[in-house]
Amino acid sequence: MKVDDIYQRIDIENLKSEERRVEDRKVSEAVFDKESLMSLYTLAKKDAFTEMKSIISTGKEAAVYHGVGEEGEVAIKIYLVENSDFRHMSRYIRGDPRFDAWRNRRQLVYMWAQKEFKNLNRICDTIPCPKPIAVHNNVLVMQFLGKGGKAAPRLRDAAPKDPKKYYAKISQYIRDMYKMRLVHADLSEFNILDYKRKPYIIDISTGVLLDHPQAMEFLERDIGNIINYFQRLGVDADYHTLFKSVLDDDK
Repeated sequence: MKVDDIYQRIDIENLKSEERRVEDRKVSEAVFDKESLMSLYTLAKKDAFTEMKSIISTGKEAAVYHGVGEEGEVAIKIYLVENSDFRHMSRYIRGDPRFDAWRNRRQLVYMWAQKEFKNLNRICDTIPCPKPIAVHNNVLVMQFLGKGGKAAPRLRDAAPKDPKKYYAKISQYIRDMYKMRLVHADLSEFNILDYKRKPYIIDISTGVLLDHPQAMEFLERDIGNIINYFQRLGVDADYHTLFKSVLDDDK
């Protein structure tokens, strides 16, 4: 396969057209730089995906696309190198024994992608989340949570029909992650999808091991976010009760 063959799998012009409707042509230029295209080429050559179809979402640090793989729909997450928040990312990687020091922004973003891949691998057999498929440099391919190119809704955008049930499940996810020596570190209604009638955890690139110097601070923030969200939905959720159950459950 030649490098140019990547364009047979990715309709770049169509994706750019969609992005112009979302934000601006500058977004596509930031996403599809030379290095990102080479990473996509490498992953396509390894059959991590067979086709890249449409945009799902764009953010400050990444753009997510809907694609097709050998086993079904996939999500292709491209972390933006030039747009990335260097200070934000370094806060969650510095102190993580799984990663060495970095020399520049690009290396840090590559570590960020690896970090999400490793964290997903760590929890995917126990906690509902996208199954990781492959990662290369700043591109991560994982299971698509949705159907027909339409992503499952975030809890932020569509409150669950049974908030009490979802609160119980997410509380258990927090306890299970803690048992696996991991804290999500950015858990909220923005990073939980409602898929197949249960909550799925996403965007876990921030996740830190318990020996990270700020792990407990991040855990407290995660719990506070979840408590505040479900209290607004009328659930009898208590911060101290959940925090204590997380620590007690690990004994």
